[in-house]
Amino acid sequence: MSDDSINLSGVSKPFIVSAVTLVFAGSIIGSIWMMSLIGIEFPEFMRNSFSLHKTLQVDGFLILLVMGVGYMIVPRFRNIALPSNKLAYTSFIMIIFCITASLLSAITNWQLSVLASFMQIIGVSIFSGMVIWTLRVQPKLLRIADYFIGLSIVVLVVSSLFHLIQGVISIAEVAGVGRGANGNQLSQLQMLLLFAILMIFGVEYKTLPSFLGFIRPRKKLSIVSFGLGVTCVILGVSSTVNGDILLAEIFNIVLLAFAIAFASAVYIFGGFDNTEIKRSLRGERKARYSYISSHLRLAFLFLCAGIVLAGAFSIFGTFMLYDLAIHYTAIGFLGITIALYLPLMLPPITGRMVQFTKFSALPLFLVVLALAIRTSGHILMTAQVATAFTSYNFIASGWMVVAALFAFIMMIHRSTKHEEVINES
Repeated sequence: MSDDSINLSGVSKPFIVSAVTLVFAGSIIGSIWMMSLIGIEFPEFMRNSFSLHKTLQVDGFLILLVMGVGYMIVPRFRNIALPSNKLAYTSFIMIIFCITASLLSAITNWQLSVLASFMQIIGVSIFSGMVIWTLRVQPKLLRIADYFIGLSIVVLVVSSLFHLIQGVISIAEVAGVGRGANGNQLSQLQMLLLFAILMIFGVEYKTLPSFLGFIRPRKKLSIVSFGLGVTCVILGVSSTVNGDILLAEIFNIVLLAFAIAFASAVYIFGGFDNTEIKRSLRGERKARYSYISSHLRLAFLFLCAGIVLAGAFSIFGTFMLYDLAIHYTAIGFLGITIALYLPLMLPPITGRMVQFTKFSALPLFLVVLALAIRTSGHILMTAQVATAFTSYNFIASGWMVVAALFAFIMMIHRSTKHEEVINES
């Protein structure tokens, strides 16, 4: 096995490129959708595309990104090559077929939801099988990271199966031979996001000790955190198929405890003396450390806030709580965390180094500002004191996310060295 096969991960590149393309498209559709909510008229074909916002952001961007990163980072955790590049590309094609079928379903009268779900299951199953096959190799350190990654795979497969079942039920409803499920819709979306959260936790458990100062995670608290994660999955699946309010509330309480326990286990908000570490850092290392710590803590604050809002939605049921719970988690936590890790993972994918000293705070500022404006807009609209100016500012929050994506891509491009990464022999 050559070092190139281990250190460079070109197979991940189409996943990352496609994911970035889809998140731009999904964000633009979401922004246009928000414009329609205050009465701006759009052609029918554009209104039909609004359902693609979730498809492109979750089934497209999130799944493709996690798969691409998983194909790159899990083998690197073991210092082995991916079992099969051809299978990885096959899984990529299946997910792209899934997105294409969903796109055709949205803009035409074709019933392709079951086909899309079936393609997704094939792609997800290939990815899951290869990750599990790679994890069979015993790690030297931090075994619990594998448990988070494995649990993430379980959630991804279960969510894909549930997606397929929903498609079959929808067709049965149209034919008049079935009835819809009564599960909690927010819990369904949270389960789709939970697979990415668990994968992130697995990656963070493995990498944060070296990023933050070679501090090993608290083992007992890590075990408690994983136990809470398993409980979350069980409660989340139950809430997904059962619309009981109390069950959804318990799910969010346990999910919040899970996030807090994990954050404490890996010292996200401190708990160790890093004075000497910070004093010794200079230049590129200092810039990277500051970038990681600031994004990390802000992301977890948004995650906890999103879970609290989801719990409040279970009680009050307002659209404001529903919308903010989703976007605090998806944009605030997942978006900021992805912005944290993507520059760290690009060198083995692109073969080029990234300079953190050339980074800008603009993308992060735009994301936080977008969520702040979205929150204030919801509050004013709920209180029925919103003016036209407030409404347009509220819409601007969506376009700020698009601007943040563009600013992030430009920042990465500007900070990328032209010299290729030299593989270690």
